[in-house]
Amino acid sequence: MNLKNVPWCEKYRVYELEDIKGQDLAVDKIKVFLKSFPKKRAIVLHGPPGVGKTSLAYAVAGEMGAEILELNASDFRNKAKIGEIVGPASRQASLFGKGKIILIDEVDGISAMKDRGGLAELLGLLAKSAFPIIVTANDIWNKKFSLLRKKAELVQLKEIDSKVVLKILMDVCEKEDVVVTGEVLKGIAIRARGDIRAALNDLEVLSKMDSESLMQEVGDRDREKSVFDALKKVFQGSGIDEEMLRVYDGVNMPIDDLFLWVEENLAVAYKGEELCLALERLSLADVYRGRIRRQRHWRFMVYEYFLLGAGIANVKKYDRSGWVQYKKPSRILKIWLQNQRAAKKKSICVKYAKACHVSVKGAMKDFMLLRIILGGESVRKELDLSGDEIAYLDKV
Repeated sequence: MNLKNVPWCEKYRVYELEDIKGQDLAVDKIKVFLKSFPKKRAIVLHGPPGVGKTSLAYAVAGEMGAEILELNASDFRNKAKIGEIVGPASRQASLFGKGKIILIDEVDGISAMKDRGGLAELLGLLAKSAFPIIVTANDIWNKKFSLLRKKAELVQLKEIDSKVVLKILMDVCEKEDVVVTGEVLKGIAIRARGDIRAALNDLEVLSKMDSESLMQEVGDRDREKSVFDALKKVFQGSGIDEEMLRVYDGVNMPIDDLFLWVEENLAVAYKGEELCLALERLSLADVYRGRIRRQRHWRFMVYEYFLLGAGIANVKKYDRSGWVQYKKPSRILKIWLQNQRAAKKKSICVKYAKACHVSVKGAMKDFMLLRIILGGESVRKELDLSGDEIAYLDKV
């Protein structure tokens, strides 16, 4: 293969686990997953672009001596295509008699729309695959992936430390016989913010131009800012500056989801009078949200973002420091758990109503009495109650 015109980010992609830098925990987790297969048939490698999700999948396949079948999710976004391509691949043995790993790259590209059904089809195939499936995603916490998160093992790949990126750049410079000052390489490594692919692209550009022009060209990357970074700025900063006014600009998230994140973490960040003031700002933002949706005055959404950002930050009198573990929204989870409990209650009542020739509605109404009636083991066996239903009865 002629590597002369191959981009450096591909030319220096790693294919062995020992060459994976800065992701020791992720490597250990994926090894455990492969050993325990088929306890879980899929694993999701998630994290920001350029941290080595695809490279890790290839390195694992190389370590196992397995054939890897790479499929990019953006190439087949509907039910028919996924069934046609992934379906046979997940059941047929390798042509060369080796093991096989199926890589579904960039799953973010699969549509969750009901009329296309791509994601639903993929979820169905996960349960039937005869081979391990590795899925990569930038944002696995998107609500469309809720079922995927339950069916697959999740492994987060963190941003690579700038010192590790710098070492990689220095190695590439030596192999390509490129002379670059340490200061310039350090600048590229820091600006890449853990994105090795971006750093290698910048270094390749550097090899074809002078360093001063490159540093002007590279600049700060307009990368997606995580919601955690935004919350840190809001809950630890107090000043209303330009950065605070635009704190959510890089967060790729619907504002309704953003409300849940802020609401969940208010009590983590604030106490006492500050918490009361912050809740007042949040409620005022919610008032704006309701009026905007009723009257379709979308231009006023700027006030929502202002109250969720600068408004909540300004309840503090001074900046805060230190590390805080911000939590994912739990309200949706609580609603889901309550719905699950209600579903078990209803399924019990349906079985009882059928056996005793009464209405389901009546059984639901008299459930407290029904719980006593169903206390005996023989009755439970007669109704063929599942383990989950019996556990629910015992906890009520």
